[in-house]
Amino acid sequence: MSNKESIPEVISPADLANRRSVRNFLLQPFLQIQLGLFSVVLSFAFAGVIAWLFYIHLNQFASVVIQLTDAEEEILKLLYSSLAEMRAAVLGTIVVFLILNIASSIFFTHRMVGPTVAFRRMIRGLIDGHYGMQIKLRDGDAFGEVADELNELSSQLSEKHSRK
Repeated sequence: MSNKESIPEVISPADLANRRSVRNFLLQPFLQIQLGLFSVVLSFAFAGVIAWLFYIHLNQFASVVIQLTDAEEEILKLLYSSLAEMRAAVLGTIVVFLILNIASSIFFTHRMVGPTVAFRRMIRGLIDGHYGMQIKLRDGDAFGEVADELNELSSQLSEKHSRK
């Protein structure tokens, strides 16, 4: 089998995922991890500020209630129990937000990085003289116009070299 026969006519990110789905979880690990970590760090900073603000203001509120009411011990226990529930709810919400943020980071970087993998394969094929190859991106992938232009370039190169 020659090298020319081993390269498919249509390159699709879905084909790459079907062949090695576990390895394609991160298509370009360094870039995707870098973008994901940047998003997570910003999220942690935002979540930390929100949690700190809630904590400070709720404790100030509790102090004011205690001073104004000369609350009995039972009322204080109820107040602190309520504050603890509020903190747990806020922390739980932050954890869910962070998990969703990480998942969406991976999803959206796949939509950007996936096409670049197909582009690089096609460009490598064109360099090696495999003209006429086409890229078919998934719905929702980024860089659709670039794929169309690369497909047109490949077709024109194929026509040009077949006339020789």
